[in-house]
Amino acid sequence: MQMGFRFFATAASEVACISNPQQTGIIGICHRNNGFNKNWITLMTPIRGRANSSFYAAGGPVFVQIGGEGEASPIWMVEGFWINLAKEFDALCIQVEHRYYGKSHPTDDLTVKNLQYLSSEQALADLAWFRSKMAETFDAQHTKWIFFGGSYSGSLAAWMRLKYPHLVDGAVASSAPLLAEINFPTYLGVVQNSIAQVSNSCNSDISEAVAQIDLALTTKGGQKKLTEKFKLCSPLNVSTVDDVTNLYSILAGNFEGIVQYNRDNRAFEGSTTANITIDTLCDIMNDESIGDELDRYAAVNSLLMASYDQECLDYEYRKMIGDLQNSSWASEASEGGRQWTYQTCTEFGFFQSSDSDDQDRKSVV
Repeated sequence: MQMGFRFFATAASEVACISNPQQTGIIGICHRNNGFNKNWITLMTPIRGRANSSFYAAGGPVFVQIGGEGEASPIWMVEGFWINLAKEFDALCIQVEHRYYGKSHPTDDLTVKNLQYLSSEQALADLAWFRSKMAETFDAQHTKWIFFGGSYSGSLAAWMRLKYPHLVDGAVASSAPLLAEINFPTYLGVVQNSIAQVSNSCNSDISEAVAQIDLALTTKGGQKKLTEKFKLCSPLNVSTVDDVTNLYSILAGNFEGIVQYNRDNRAFEGSTTANITIDTLCDIMNDESIGDELDRYAAVNSLLMASYDQECLDYEYRKMIGDLQNSSWASEASEGGRQWTYQTCTEFGFFQSSDSDDQDRKSVV
């Protein structure tokens, strides 16, 4: 067996029907009948995977890292907590990219018609197929297989153990939402609780900033003030309700994203916000020398804009929807936004709201 880093991509092909796909070396776009026996039809696609056997010793387990709603980065094959565990337990490490994300393109584009093959159920069947093929490739049919994932891919790890217990011996499901929920207020609840662990006053400062936005929206002068403070790409027009709610959502998202990925060591992956933590944001929100709470809220926004190299904040709802409607693989939306929106609309919900009774920021929608 070759040691070290390897890359796998099953051969691409196009067929009408395959009766025994386990032996073909290709993976079908549509798994049916909860298995692999028949009726894999229409387009066939490569499924991307990588393996690192540098730490592997005979009898060691196989660790599988499941890709989520984005490209599977090769840096994870040599960095991260699971690699530390692989070194300790002599494990073979395999990474599998999720269909429709990264460079795993099963269709010509991302039209709704083609997105019908994007689902967690199909992704689980991909993983089961891939696990069986890699067991043959590495002669690892009789060792333990442990699946890893975080957030959505953590859900997939837990569901793999549940649905394919004969293939999966254990799952590490980090921060994994296991139950589909249309209205998902607990997300912001976790954000609020996480902030409270860092600073006693940070949440109240944010709430006051949001209250000041509420007030500013009621006057022309206030609207101009918000346009300038938050560096909006176009003057704020309160007559378009979707634009206003989208602005609230973006500003809340500045905190949501940092909380979700707080101190997760993403610097090695090239993240431009890896050095920005909850402490960073709360230090700004607590710094009275910057100005009042609204000034500090705007300072947080400026920090995040700078990290993404944004000159202005595009808050218009129609533009956001227009971007998501682009079905080309060459579009920015194809990096994951369009696909994940489709999955949340057809499977999960997970729509983050401030509907919880404990939620301080009721204006954030």
